[in-house]
Amino acid sequence: MRVLYCNKYNFPLSGTEAYLFELMRRMETRGNETALFSMDHGHPSAFTGRSYLIPYLNFKDAQASALKRVRMAAHALYSPSARRLMRACLMDYAPALAHVRGIYHHLSPSILWELKRQQIPVLYHLNDFKVLCPNYNFVAQGRSCELCLGGNYFHAVTEHCYAGPQASSVVLAAEAYLHKWLKTYQRCVDLFLAPTEFVRSKLISAGFPARQIEVLPHFQELPPPEALVPEKGYILYFGRLSPEKGLDELLYAMARLSHIPLVIAGEGPERTRLESLARELKLDQVLFAGMVGGAKLEHLVAGCCFSVFPSRAYETLGKSILESYAWGRPVVASDLGSRREMVEPGVTGLLYPPGDLEQLAEAIEFLFTHASLTAQMGLEGRRRLHTAHDPDHHLDALLEIYSRVAAAKRQPVSLPVATVLPQPAHAPLRVAFIGGRGLVSKYSGIESYYEEVGSELARKGHEITVYCRTYFTPPLKEHLGMRVRRLPAIRTKHLETVTHTFLSTLHAMFSDVDVVHYHCLGPALFSFLPRLTGKKTVVTVQGLDWQRRKWGWIASHVLRWGEAAAVTLPHATMVVSQTLQRYYQGRYGRSTVYVPNGASPRPRRTPKRIAEWGLNSDNYVLFLGRFSPEKNCDLLIDAFEGLATGMKLVLAGGSSHSDEYVEQLRSHQSAQIRLLPWVSGEDLDELLSNAAVFVLPSDLEGLSLALLDAMAAGVCVLTSDIPENEEVVSGAGFTFKRGDRADLTRVLDLLIRNPDLRREMSAKGRQQIQQRYLWPSITRAIETTYYQVLDRTLPPEVIAIGVRDGSSAA
Repeated sequence: MRVLYCNKYNFPLSGTEAYLFELMRRMETRGNETALFSMDHGHPSAFTGRSYLIPYLNFKDAQASALKRVRMAAHALYSPSARRLMRACLMDYAPALAHVRGIYHHLSPSILWELKRQQIPVLYHLNDFKVLCPNYNFVAQGRSCELCLGGNYFHAVTEHCYAGPQASSVVLAAEAYLHKWLKTYQRCVDLFLAPTEFVRSKLISAGFPARQIEVLPHFQELPPPEALVPEKGYILYFGRLSPEKGLDELLYAMARLSHIPLVIAGEGPERTRLESLARELKLDQVLFAGMVGGAKLEHLVAGCCFSVFPSRAYETLGKSILESYAWGRPVVASDLGSRREMVEPGVTGLLYPPGDLEQLAEAIEFLFTHASLTAQMGLEGRRRLHTAHDPDHHLDALLEIYSRVAAAKRQPVSLPVATVLPQPAHAPLRVAFIGGRGLVSKYSGIESYYEEVGSELARKGHEITVYCRTYFTPPLKEHLGMRVRRLPAIRTKHLETVTHTFLSTLHAMFSDVDVVHYHCLGPALFSFLPRLTGKKTVVTVQGLDWQRRKWGWIASHVLRWGEAAAVTLPHATMVVSQTLQRYYQGRYGRSTVYVPNGASPRPRRTPKRIAEWGLNSDNYVLFLGRFSPEKNCDLLIDAFEGLATGMKLVLAGGSSHSDEYVEQLRSHQSAQIRLLPWVSGEDLDELLSNAAVFVLPSDLEGLSLALLDAMAAGVCVLTSDIPENEEVVSGAGFTFKRGDRADLTRVLDLLIRNPDLRREMSAKGRQQIQQRYLWPSITRAIETTYYQVLDRTLPPEVIAIGVRDGSSAA
């Protein structure tokens, strides 16, 4: 294949260029043709092949005249001369594809328009955030900043985030606004290539279509095993010395660690200030090594105990982390941006909250004093590097992407007016979710389902629209790759779901979605309406809601109609339990698709927040969910009060139109019985993973997400023996007789007194989740159902799970 690489530097200024020139070398060894379009900076070029260079412009020339500055600003905005030179290049070289990287200022985005005019496919490789942020890196005042995300580029001027004259910030903002108005990137780029999922998510949140973005991490060469050397008793930072790198925080942390030597390798505008701060703090153990590269840098990395990267800014990838792993060295890094994709805490290194000096110091102290664990983490990082960042595998994947992008561009773009374009077999799915309250805040299992399934589908390139209630969901346009549609509802017990579902259905009927996916029985009543405008509809039944004690006679009968509607009105019906599947087959003679809810593995969290609630790890019994009568929280409290134990009982949740019932529960609060409000995020992970026993005493369930989450967190579970619970916990948890206080007391007492029994069963529960209930496999089953109702061919990567009687995702 003949590829034109476009990059503003033709010499190895940073790791970005080092990657590019090594990639071009490897391409040529595979028999491909490469050429470079760049600027002539006057340095010896790192690429000796065919090059097309535009004249050099020194954008940092402090002596430039006012007229020259205006010309440079115009060049940065849109350079006709760069576009002309690109035209001449294409006439001479005629590539099959252009691989574009850093082009700003020096080459300018104008070259993208010439590539489009000449019908050259463009793959835009993101090594910074310039497409979204005029300042390249989402940094202002030395800290991460997203004010410009979404197109509010004037913040680049008001926040003074560019380290240069204010006029430069004005030019950067103007450049961003110009190409937003021209839609340069939407119209000229065929595919964005992101190095991490984090970068991809930022583009999606800014409105770029998910199908237009793929993820391919950079590769990293591994030194041979015999080149690895024993650590030499120091820790290392290597990289640029600039404000957003957080090195001042590292120095303050080192003030508590006078016995640990630190080497700082690199140059930048902060060096003088940092050296002064080190002297002020009397950090005799800190050495500033200056700019170090090549074999000298490799020697430094190889000899360190581990590397530290305290950046306060997002990173697109974190090449330094890969370089550390290559030499078998783990890392300590701030938990920001893409780093969680690169560092698995406790396995390949440690993460700490940005700006938390105490945790940074603790992480450094811990790794430095646990040499064997540190060595183990480093070797695991090296092993994962070989698996996920192998140069040959990277090149194979990239060549496949090149071929696909080039082939797509060769497809005919114009057809006679009367011709109807066939639907591509593997076109992205366009799906709308209706029935839940929304995103971000999690009120029930449906909202969790939205977040997990919707984000996974979006990650796979599908277009997911989620209809949300305005009071429930923050005013977002995008969330985790999903499009957010906020609509109002009449907030009463009986009208809220009806009014919101009706408005959402009307909107979806005349939108560009292919499938409208309704959730629960009430919304199922509307599932025939989108069919009138040619949409496919699917319903997921989470349970027999009409049985809930909170509903009166009329509401209960309406929900009974919804139960029948769920299998008569849509094109397909999914149920979350085998019990529900048997119920629909027996009562209505209708086949449904069994697709259970899912969970994600949850590691045990260090107990911190729970201490503020007066709780200790492995010393409390936990209920999570809505405080509604069918959940039988009162039964759990009565049973617990009959125990002689030092453990506590914690019930975390909120009301579901059952305020009187909640007040009844609150009357039992004591030093041993705590009622908490809704808990989410990291607090939820900590509360759940540190519980001794999770109890679900319900009379009615579909398939409890809280139960699955508890098992995924490695917590021993105890549930009522209703069929929906038993099919999940069978062989992996404990049950008691439904509604039997004495039996619940008996089993609780047994578990509280036998920690070994709890540990044994919690391990089985976690294994059960791994085998049957992980969200990616659940999502594939849902995706399969969508393809089948649309009568489309399944893509090879989708596991075909048929829409038929007895079909199953588990």
